[in-house]
Parts: sequence; structure tokens; C-alpha cells
Amino acid sequence: MTDSVLIVGGGVAGLTVAQECAKAGARAIVVEQDAIVGGKLAAAMTQEYSQGDSIDGSVFPQLSDLADTDNIEIITLAEVQKVEGRPGNFTVDIRERARFVTDACSLCNHCRPVCPVVRPNEHDAGLSYRKAIYAPVAESLPQEFVIDIDSCLNTPPNYLPCNRCTEVCDDDAIHFDVALEHSHQRQVAAVVLATGFDYQEGLRERGYGSHPDVVTTAEMERLLTAPGPTGGFAAKPSNEDYPNSILFIVDELSPFTLHTVASQIQRLVAQDIGRIAVLVTGSPTAHERDALQEILPGGLTLNFGLLQMVEARADNRIAVTYADFSSSRIPEEQFDMVVLSVAARPGQGLKHLAQICGCSLADNGYVALAANDQPRASSSPGVYVAGAAGGPTAITNTLEEARTAAAAALAHLDKRLLHPDALAREEAQAVAIEKAVSEEEVRARFERALFAMLESGK
Repeated sequence: MTDSVLIVGGGVAGLTVAQECAKAGARAIVVEQDAIVGGKLAAAMTQEYSQGDSIDGSVFPQLSDLADTDNIEIITLAEVQKVEGRPGNFTVDIRERARFVTDACSLCNHCRPVCPVVRPNEHDAGLSYRKAIYAPVAESLPQEFVIDIDSCLNTPPNYLPCNRCTEVCDDDAIHFDVALEHSHQRQVAAVVLATGFDYQEGLRERGYGSHPDVVTTAEMERLLTAPGPTGGFAAKPSNEDYPNSILFIVDELSPFTLHTVASQIQRLVAQDIGRIAVLVTGSPTAHERDALQEILPGGLTLNFGLLQMVEARADNRIAVTYADFSSSRIPEEQFDMVVLSVAARPGQGLKHLAQICGCSLADNGYVALAANDQPRASSSPGVYVAGAAGGPTAITNTLEEARTAAAAALAHLDKRLLHPDALAREEAQAVAIEKAVSEEEVRARFERALFAMLESGK
């Protein structure tokens, strides 16, 4: 038996699972393929009382809390290679890629200015730039720089054609003379898949790339998240001015897409954007129309039509032409920004990970849930699903699914192996509940006796 649970994926779902397992006294092992944990919402996990979604007010895990929790182990730049065994006793092989920067890094930032390699910053949805040595976001976990060795001039085996970063590092934290990979093996009682999702590609036909201010909902989310490229405000990428008018173009009316668009619109309304419009490029059903009216804030311009063209104008505005379904006209309207809704797709490597864990995939490419009464269970016993590994959903559902998956995974652990502090808290809570019940019963008996005396005296 073991006291550990493996969580594959360090986004909001995976970190919530880790927190729940740690609170219960288990050891949570988080394996994340990126250089930091937090996923697409990493920046939002650095602010106290950070709101995960302005519609439902969900609160994300805080990176500082995770860093201070002893029984959470985080392995970044890592992938699961093999899972063998049975529920309660799995053996997991993990491959970790080199970071080339040690935890001696003090984030002094001397290295970044001297690095000659510039790349788009994926953690800012490509809205800002980074160097080959960089910190993905301002505050992160782990709290040290990382070297993207694939873009670094020191790509093996051509070591040290460039040594600018090592020359200025007073912490002696940068080392290229390390093994490119490390192998780890862990014994765990259960596995939770929380790999998140990726965004669809191929938006050129919808006008993406025709103007810097034609952005995706993924990019708008990053603009609206503080700390971020524009401090949490919807500034135009072209000149950082604030827009007076914004159009959302929505192709897919899935719950995930609608929730994303509605959340962003609500935050834009709070920023006093003069005009916000929505163009739905299809003929929705009556149910979908009702859903749109219910979730979108009032006062918006809502149109339904077939998108014809998104085109830049000389005055730095964007013209949008569409065939209006209600009037059979083809109007042209101009906006300061256009936001293209992007659908979600299964996370990179999910298919291979499912094969490693013996899980079946649904027709949509996400992990299929088992047809039994066990919540969040996959088709492989002892392997559970949290968040978008089972399909994209709203943040509230993601957090609830993560807590449910954590509870299911913890059921495979022997409570005698859990952290003693957690067991002590659990026992104290049980005693408190029992005491409260006992006191309530005593009070009830006293009241019954008192009423009996009163009745007998009449």
C-alpha cells in the first residue's frame, strides 16, 4: 500500500485535486509537461482572492499555498512513461526533462536581457515575447527561470556557442553540463488524469491575421487576466489603446464556448466598453437562443448571420460583413476589436496517455467515463478523470469534478498511511460532531421532560 496519488496535469483541475488529497493527509504527486504549473490560468493563481470566473466567482488554488504544502510534490517538464499495477498499488515511471536552471536562481533577471533569442510567449497567448531563458509568468511555481533548449543557441550537442546567460548569473544557477533527462519511479494508489485542453487552430478563413486587433477568445482571456500583458484590461494589441467597440464572432454554441464568451463580455462591460456586439454564424435552435439570452448580459447587439469578410481599414478599424438571417441583407459594420471564439480540443498527448493508463476514449477524443456508479471513473480501475481531460466545461464544474475525483482516488488509500496531522484533524472533527450531536440530544431530552412537567401541571 502507498500514501500517494498521481495527478497528471498541473492546471486548475490537477492542482485542485492535489490540494484535496493533501488536505486528507495523502501525498499528491503532480506531473506537468510544462515548465510551470497553473496551465492557462497560471497568472490568475498568483493573486490573493483571485476570481476564476466573473460569472460564478469561483476561486482558484493559490500557488503560494501549494508551495507551502509539504505533501505536494510537483515534477515539471515531465511526462508519464508507464503505469503498471492495480488500484491501491500502481508503479509509475516518469521522465523529467532538464530545466538547465537550478533552484539557486534568485530571479534577478540579469540573464534575460542578454539572451539573443526572441520567441512569442506561449503563456501570454503569443501577445508578448520571451527569451530562450525566461520566466513564463511574473510569479510561477517553480520560482526559477527555465531554458527552452529547443530555441537556445546551445541546443545539444552544440554546447556553449553562446554563454551570455552564464556569464551574468551571480547565483551560479545556470548549468548546461547536466543530463538531458531524469527518470523517476513512484508508487501510487490511484491516478487522476487532469490534462486540460488545447484550442483549435486554422482561423485564417475567419479573418485571423488580417489585423493585430482580430484576436481569439484565448488571447482575450489573457488580456483580461491580471497580472498580464495589459494589466487585465482589453487594450488593443496594435497600439495598446482601449477599444470603444468590440465584436464577438461565435461559430459553436457549446456550453463551454457560451460560458467563455459570456464571462469575457461581463468583464468587458465592467470596463465600460462603449459597444459590445455578438455575431452568431448560424441558425440556432429555440433552446440555443434561450440559452444565449439567459447567459449574455443585457444591452448587447445580438445578430445571426453568415460571416462574409473580416477586413482591415485604413483608420485602424476592422470591417465585418455578414449575411443577416433576419433581414436577408448584407450589412457592413466596423469595430475597434474583433474576437473570434475558438473551440476546445483534447490536450496534446492525451491519446497516448490514455493508452498508457488503459483508458478508453470517447468519440470526441476525450477520456470516456465508465458506465458505472463510481464518479469520475475511467474505464481503467483506479484511474479517474478531472476537468477537461473528460471534455471542456465551465470552471465551476471543473473544480467540482476535481474534488469528486480526489475523493474517489483517496478511497484506494489505507487511512493508516495518511499524514498524521490530517488524521488528527479528521478525528477531532468526528469528536466535535459527536459532541455536538450528544449535546443536541441532551437538550432535546431536557426539553421533552420540561414539556411533560408543564403538561402534567395543567
